[in-house]
Amino acid sequence: MIKKYGLETPIEQNKAIFLWDKIVGEQIASHTEAEKVSYGKLFVKVNSPVWRNELIFQKEEILNKINKKLTNAKINEIILR
Repeated sequence: MIKKYGLETPIEQNKAIFLWDKIVGEQIASHTEAEKVSYGKLFVKVNSPVWRNELIFQKEEILNKINKKLTNAKINEIILR
């Protein structure tokens, strides 16, 4: 059923939400929350501008780590809000 309706990729991409805390570690996880995945973009809520700026510099590294954990899907971008 999942394959028939083309839901494999969105389901796999949504695993990024559940992997977020493990990938970024306890310190970053305590200041962020992975909220949703839409069209290959992971939306992350950040609790302060200071942490948002710090994560901007780490975005590519985090993105690579997430995509290594996903199979048959890819997150193209992390949106920090």
